[in-house]
Amino acid sequence: MRIFFAAMMIGVVGASAPALAQDARAETCAVEGAQSPDDAIVACGFVINAAGSTAAVRLDALLVRAEIQRRLGRLDPALRDCDEAIRVAPQSAQAFELRGRVRTDAKQYEHALDDFDRAIRLDKNLASAFAGRAATFGPMRQHRLAVRDYTEAIRLDPRNTQLLADRAAEYVKVRRIDLAIDDWTTAIGLEPRVAGNYESRGKLYLRNNAYARAIADFDDAIRLEPRAAYYLDRGNAYSLKGDQRRAIADFDEAIRLNRTLALAYNNRGMAWKILGDRVRALADFKAAAELQPDLEIAVVHRKELEKAAPPRSAKRVVSARKP
Repeated sequence: MRIFFAAMMIGVVGASAPALAQDARAETCAVEGAQSPDDAIVACGFVINAAGSTAAVRLDALLVRAEIQRRLGRLDPALRDCDEAIRVAPQSAQAFELRGRVRTDAKQYEHALDDFDRAIRLDKNLASAFAGRAATFGPMRQHRLAVRDYTEAIRLDPRNTQLLADRAAEYVKVRRIDLAIDDWTTAIGLEPRVAGNYESRGKLYLRNNAYARAIADFDDAIRLEPRAAYYLDRGNAYSLKGDQRRAIADFDEAIRLNRTLALAYNNRGMAWKILGDRVRALADFKAAAELQPDLEIAVVHRKELEKAAPPRSAKRVVSARKP
Protein backbone atom coordinates (compact mmCIF):
# COMPACT_ATOMS: atom_id res chain seq x y z
CA MET A 1 0.00 0.00 0.00
CA ARG A 2 1.42 3.40 -0.95
CA ILE A 3 0.26 6.39 1.04
CA PHE A 4 0.96 9.99 0.15
CA PHE A 5 -0.11 13.26 1.70
CA ALA A 6 2.62 15.62 0.55
CA ALA A 7 0.06 18.22 -0.49
CA MET A 8 -1.06 18.73 3.13
CA MET A 9 0.55 21.50 5.16
CA ILE A 10 1.01 21.74 8.89
CA GLY A 11 0.60 25.02 10.73
CA VAL A 12 0.69 28.43 9.15
CA VAL A 13 2.50 28.65 5.85
CA GLY A 14 5.17 31.23 6.06
CA ALA A 15 8.84 31.95 5.77
CA SER A 16 9.72 31.07 9.39
CA ALA A 17 12.33 28.37 9.99
CA PRO A 18 10.05 26.26 12.23
CA ALA A 19 7.33 26.22 9.58
CA LEU A 20 9.81 25.25 6.87
CA ALA A 21 11.25 22.48 9.06
CA GLN A 22 7.75 21.25 9.79
CA ASP A 23 6.90 21.10 6.10
CA ALA A 24 10.15 19.24 5.37
CA ARG A 25 9.32 16.65 8.02
CA ALA A 26 5.88 16.21 6.52
CA GLU A 27 7.37 15.58 3.08
CA THR A 28 9.91 13.11 4.46
CA CYS A 29 7.10 11.17 6.10
CA ALA A 30 4.81 11.39 3.10
CA VAL A 31 7.00 10.49 0.13
CA GLU A 32 7.83 6.80 0.04
CA GLY A 33 11.50 6.12 -0.64
CA ALA A 34 12.56 9.76 -0.22
CA GLN A 35 14.58 8.90 2.90
CA SER A 36 15.67 5.79 4.75
CA PRO A 37 12.83 3.96 6.54
CA ASP A 38 14.13 4.96 9.97
CA ASP A 39 14.38 8.62 8.95
CA ALA A 40 10.83 8.46 7.63
CA ILE A 41 9.64 6.91 10.91
CA VAL A 42 11.23 9.76 12.89
CA ALA A 43 9.71 12.33 10.54
CA CYS A 44 6.27 10.74 10.84
CA GLY A 45 6.58 10.83 14.62
CA PHE A 46 7.24 14.57 14.42
CA VAL A 47 4.11 15.05 12.28
CA ILE A 48 1.97 12.87 14.54
CA ASN A 49 3.01 14.74 17.69
CA ALA A 50 3.10 18.26 16.25
CA ALA A 51 0.68 20.58 18.00
CA GLY A 52 -0.59 21.97 14.69
CA SER A 53 -1.36 18.62 13.07
CA THR A 54 -5.00 18.09 12.16
CA ALA A 55 -6.74 14.76 12.66
CA ALA A 56 -6.50 14.05 8.93
CA VAL A 57 -2.78 14.78 8.85
CA ARG A 58 -2.16 12.64 11.95
CA LEU A 59 -4.16 9.79 10.40
CA ASP A 60 -2.07 9.83 7.23
CA ALA A 61 1.19 9.98 9.18
CA LEU A 62 0.12 7.10 11.40
CA LEU A 63 -0.75 4.97 8.36
CA VAL A 64 2.54 5.80 6.66
CA ARG A 65 4.54 4.93 9.77
CA ALA A 66 2.53 1.75 10.37
CA GLU A 67 3.15 0.56 6.82
CA ILE A 68 6.88 1.26 7.08
CA GLN A 69 7.02 -0.63 10.38
CA ARG A 70 5.07 -3.52 8.83
CA ARG A 71 7.47 -3.81 5.93
CA LEU A 72 10.38 -3.83 8.37
CA GLY A 73 8.73 -6.66 10.31
CA ARG A 74 8.16 -4.49 13.38
CA LEU A 75 4.62 -5.68 13.86
CA ASP A 76 3.95 -4.54 17.43
CA PRO A 77 4.64 -0.83 16.77
CA ALA A 78 2.80 -1.14 13.44
CA LEU A 79 -0.24 -2.51 15.26
CA ARG A 80 -0.12 0.27 17.83
CA ASP A 81 -0.08 2.87 15.04
CA CYS A 82 -3.06 1.19 13.38
CA ASP A 83 -4.96 1.14 16.68
CA GLU A 84 -4.27 4.84 17.12
CA ALA A 85 -5.28 5.56 13.51
CA ILE A 86 -8.62 3.83 14.11
CA ARG A 87 -9.09 5.82 17.33
CA VAL A 88 -8.41 9.04 15.41
CA ALA A 89 -10.66 8.05 12.48
CA PRO A 90 -13.01 5.16 13.34
CA GLN A 91 -14.60 5.35 9.89
CA SER A 92 -11.33 4.99 7.98
CA ALA A 93 -11.47 1.92 5.76
CA GLN A 94 -7.73 2.31 5.05
CA ALA A 95 -6.90 2.07 8.76
CA PHE A 96 -8.83 -1.18 9.19
CA GLU A 97 -7.37 -2.55 5.95
CA LEU A 98 -3.80 -1.85 7.09
CA ARG A 99 -4.41 -3.31 10.52
CA GLY A 100 -5.72 -6.41 8.80
CA ARG A 101 -2.46 -6.72 6.88
CA VAL A 102 -0.41 -6.29 10.04
CA ARG A 103 -2.48 -8.97 11.76
CA THR A 104 -2.09 -11.29 8.80
CA ASP A 105 1.69 -10.87 9.01
CA ALA A 106 1.41 -11.69 12.72
CA LYS A 107 -0.66 -14.80 11.81
CA GLN A 108 -3.67 -13.44 13.70
CA TYR A 109 -5.86 -14.56 10.84
CA GLU A 110 -9.31 -14.43 12.43
CA HIS A 111 -8.73 -10.90 13.75
CA ALA A 112 -7.34 -9.90 10.37
CA LEU A 113 -10.50 -11.14 8.64
CA ASP A 114 -12.58 -9.03 11.03
CA ASP A 115 -10.58 -5.96 10.04
CA PHE A 116 -10.91 -6.62 6.32
CA ASP A 117 -14.64 -7.22 6.72
CA ARG A 118 -14.95 -3.86 8.48
CA ALA A 119 -12.86 -2.10 5.81
CA ILE A 120 -15.06 -3.54 3.05
CA ARG A 121 -18.24 -2.50 4.84
CA LEU A 122 -16.86 1.04 5.04
CA ASP A 123 -15.67 1.10 1.41
CA LYS A 124 -16.92 -1.55 -1.01
CA ASN A 125 -14.59 -0.20 -3.72
CA LEU A 126 -11.36 -0.63 -1.76
CA ALA A 127 -9.55 -3.20 -3.89
CA SER A 128 -6.69 -3.55 -1.39
CA ALA A 129 -9.12 -4.70 1.31
CA PHE A 130 -10.38 -7.55 -0.88
CA ALA A 131 -6.78 -8.39 -1.79
CA GLY A 132 -5.75 -8.33 1.86
CA ARG A 133 -8.59 -10.62 2.84
CA ALA A 134 -7.65 -12.96 -0.01
CA ALA A 135 -4.04 -13.00 1.22
CA THR A 136 -5.35 -14.00 4.65
CA PHE A 137 -7.53 -16.81 3.31
CA GLY A 138 -4.48 -18.28 1.53
CA PRO A 139 -2.48 -19.38 4.61
CA MET A 140 -5.76 -20.53 6.16
CA ARG A 141 -6.05 -22.93 3.18
CA GLN A 142 -9.31 -21.35 2.12
CA HIS A 143 -8.09 -21.11 -1.46
CA ARG A 144 -11.46 -20.84 -3.16
CA LEU A 145 -12.39 -17.91 -0.91
CA ALA A 146 -9.03 -16.36 -1.75
CA VAL A 147 -9.81 -16.71 -5.46
CA ARG A 148 -13.21 -15.09 -4.89
CA ASP A 149 -11.68 -12.06 -3.18
CA TYR A 150 -8.83 -11.67 -5.66
CA THR A 151 -11.43 -11.75 -8.43
CA GLU A 152 -13.28 -8.84 -6.83
CA ALA A 153 -10.02 -6.95 -6.26
CA ILE A 154 -9.13 -7.42 -9.94
CA ARG A 155 -12.56 -6.20 -11.00
CA LEU A 156 -11.92 -3.02 -9.01
CA ASP A 157 -8.28 -2.68 -10.10
CA PRO A 158 -8.01 -4.53 -13.44
CA ARG A 159 -4.53 -3.28 -14.37
CA ASN A 160 -2.85 -4.49 -11.19
CA THR A 161 -0.61 -7.35 -12.33
CA GLN A 162 0.33 -8.28 -8.76
CA LEU A 163 -3.30 -9.18 -8.12
CA LEU A 164 -3.29 -11.35 -11.23
CA ALA A 165 -0.11 -13.08 -10.04
CA ASP A 166 -1.60 -13.68 -6.61
CA ARG A 167 -4.83 -15.10 -8.04
CA ALA A 168 -2.82 -17.32 -10.39
CA ALA A 169 -0.99 -18.76 -7.36
CA GLU A 170 -4.33 -19.57 -5.74
CA TYR A 171 -5.65 -21.14 -8.94
CA VAL A 172 -2.64 -23.47 -8.91
CA LYS A 173 -3.53 -24.55 -5.38
CA VAL A 174 -7.04 -25.52 -6.48
CA ARG A 175 -5.59 -27.27 -9.56
CA ARG A 176 -6.92 -24.84 -12.13
CA ILE A 177 -3.69 -24.47 -14.08
CA ASP A 178 -5.66 -23.34 -17.14
CA LEU A 179 -7.06 -20.34 -15.26
CA ALA A 180 -3.66 -19.55 -13.78
CA ILE A 181 -2.23 -19.49 -17.31
CA ASP A 182 -5.05 -17.13 -18.34
CA ASP A 183 -4.07 -14.74 -15.53
CA TRP A 184 -0.44 -14.70 -16.60
CA THR A 185 -1.53 -14.15 -20.19
CA THR A 186 -3.48 -11.09 -19.03
CA ALA A 187 -0.46 -9.91 -17.03
CA ILE A 188 1.74 -10.27 -20.13
CA GLY A 189 -0.74 -8.19 -22.10
CA LEU A 190 -0.48 -5.45 -19.47
CA GLU A 191 3.29 -5.71 -19.01
CA PRO A 192 4.81 -7.24 -22.17
CA ARG A 193 8.33 -6.10 -21.24
CA VAL A 194 8.51 -7.93 -17.89
CA ALA A 195 10.54 -11.11 -18.33
CA GLY A 196 9.27 -12.70 -15.14
CA ASN A 197 5.72 -12.79 -16.49
CA TYR A 198 6.80 -15.04 -19.34
CA GLU A 199 8.83 -17.23 -16.99
CA SER A 200 5.83 -17.71 -14.69
CA ARG A 201 3.53 -18.68 -17.55
CA GLY A 202 6.23 -20.89 -19.05
CA LYS A 203 6.54 -22.86 -15.82
CA LEU A 204 2.79 -23.49 -15.86
CA TYR A 205 2.93 -24.65 -19.48
CA LEU A 206 5.79 -26.95 -18.48
CA ARG A 207 3.66 -28.32 -15.66
CA ASN A 208 0.96 -29.09 -18.24
CA ASN A 209 3.50 -30.82 -20.51
CA ALA A 210 3.06 -28.09 -23.14
CA TYR A 211 6.80 -28.06 -23.87
CA ALA A 212 6.76 -26.00 -27.06
CA ARG A 213 4.73 -23.23 -25.43
CA ALA A 214 6.94 -23.31 -22.36
CA ILE A 215 10.07 -22.99 -24.50
CA ALA A 216 8.54 -20.07 -26.41
CA ASP A 217 7.86 -18.26 -23.13
CA PHE A 218 11.37 -18.92 -21.85
CA ASP A 219 12.70 -17.64 -25.20
CA ASP A 220 10.86 -14.37 -24.57
CA ALA A 221 12.10 -14.16 -20.98
CA ILE A 222 15.70 -14.66 -22.13
CA ARG A 223 15.29 -12.11 -24.92
CA LEU A 224 14.13 -9.51 -22.41
CA GLU A 225 16.55 -10.44 -19.63
CA PRO A 226 19.19 -13.15 -20.17
CA ARG A 227 19.30 -14.50 -16.62
CA ALA A 228 20.72 -17.83 -15.48
CA ALA A 229 17.36 -18.86 -14.03
CA TYR A 230 15.65 -18.49 -17.40
CA TYR A 231 18.28 -20.60 -19.17
CA LEU A 232 17.79 -23.22 -16.45
CA ASP A 233 14.03 -23.13 -17.09
CA ARG A 234 14.45 -23.56 -20.82
CA GLY A 235 17.00 -26.32 -20.31
CA ASN A 236 14.48 -28.17 -18.15
CA ALA A 237 11.87 -27.81 -20.89
CA TYR A 238 14.22 -29.15 -23.57
CA SER A 239 15.23 -32.04 -21.32
CA LEU A 240 11.62 -33.02 -20.65
CA LYS A 241 10.93 -32.72 -24.36
CA GLY A 242 13.74 -35.22 -24.97
CA ASP A 243 16.31 -32.89 -26.54
CA GLN A 244 19.20 -33.41 -24.12
CA ARG A 245 21.81 -31.66 -26.30
CA ARG A 246 19.80 -28.46 -26.39
CA ALA A 247 19.16 -28.81 -22.67
CA ILE A 248 22.89 -29.15 -21.96
CA ALA A 249 23.61 -26.02 -24.00
CA ASP A 250 21.16 -24.06 -21.84
CA PHE A 251 22.52 -25.53 -18.61
CA ASP A 252 26.02 -24.56 -19.80
CA GLU A 253 24.87 -20.98 -20.27
CA ALA A 254 23.10 -20.93 -16.90
CA ILE A 255 26.32 -22.08 -15.22
CA ARG A 256 28.38 -19.53 -17.15
CA LEU A 257 26.10 -16.79 -15.82
CA ASN A 258 25.93 -18.20 -12.29
CA ARG A 259 28.70 -20.59 -11.24
CA THR A 260 26.94 -21.33 -7.94
CA LEU A 261 23.61 -22.48 -9.40
CA ALA A 262 23.60 -26.02 -8.03
CA LEU A 263 20.39 -27.06 -9.77
CA ALA A 264 21.92 -26.28 -13.17
CA TYR A 265 24.78 -28.71 -12.47
CA ASN A 266 22.35 -31.35 -11.21
CA ASN A 267 20.06 -31.05 -14.22
CA ARG A 268 22.98 -31.08 -16.63
CA GLY A 269 24.16 -34.20 -14.86
CA MET A 270 20.75 -35.76 -15.50
CA ALA A 271 21.03 -34.92 -19.20
CA TRP A 272 24.53 -36.45 -19.39
CA LYS A 273 23.24 -39.53 -17.57
CA ILE A 274 20.42 -39.95 -20.09
CA LEU A 275 22.99 -39.64 -22.90
CA GLY A 276 25.10 -42.36 -21.25
CA ASP A 277 28.06 -40.16 -20.26
CA ARG A 278 28.63 -41.41 -16.71
CA VAL A 279 31.85 -39.47 -16.13
CA ARG A 280 30.38 -36.06 -16.94
CA ALA A 281 27.17 -36.86 -15.10
CA LEU A 282 29.05 -37.86 -11.95
CA ALA A 283 31.18 -34.71 -12.09
CA ASP A 284 28.05 -32.55 -12.30
CA PHE A 285 26.28 -34.34 -9.47
CA LYS A 286 29.37 -33.92 -7.29
CA ALA A 287 29.56 -30.22 -8.11
CA ALA A 288 25.86 -29.75 -7.33
CA ALA A 289 26.16 -31.56 -3.98
CA GLU A 290 29.22 -29.52 -3.02
CA LEU A 291 27.50 -26.24 -3.87
CA GLN A 292 24.26 -27.19 -2.11
CA PRO A 293 24.69 -30.08 0.34
CA ASP A 294 20.95 -30.17 1.07
CA LEU A 295 20.11 -30.72 -2.61
CA GLU A 296 19.09 -34.31 -1.95
CA ILE A 297 18.45 -35.27 -5.56
CA ALA A 298 22.07 -34.50 -6.50
CA VAL A 299 23.39 -36.53 -3.57
CA VAL A 300 21.17 -39.49 -4.50
CA HIS A 301 22.25 -39.45 -8.17
CA ARG A 302 25.90 -39.13 -7.20
CA LYS A 303 25.69 -42.13 -4.86
CA GLU A 304 23.89 -44.20 -7.50
CA LEU A 305 26.60 -43.55 -10.08
CA GLU A 306 29.41 -44.11 -7.60
CA LYS A 307 27.84 -47.41 -6.55
CA ALA A 308 27.45 -48.50 -10.17
CA ALA A 309 31.07 -47.71 -11.04
CA PRO A 310 33.60 -50.57 -10.78
CA PRO A 311 36.20 -50.05 -8.01
CA ARG A 312 39.43 -48.44 -9.22
CA SER A 313 41.54 -51.07 -7.44
CA ALA A 314 39.82 -53.83 -9.42
CA LYS A 315 40.64 -52.04 -12.66
CA ARG A 316 44.32 -51.89 -11.68
CA VAL A 317 44.39 -55.61 -10.84
CA VAL A 318 42.89 -56.58 -14.19
CA SER A 319 45.33 -54.32 -15.94
CA ALA A 320 48.26 -55.86 -14.06
CA ARG A 321 47.29 -59.38 -15.12
CA LYS A 322 47.48 -58.55 -18.81
CA PRO A 323 50.57 -59.97 -20.51
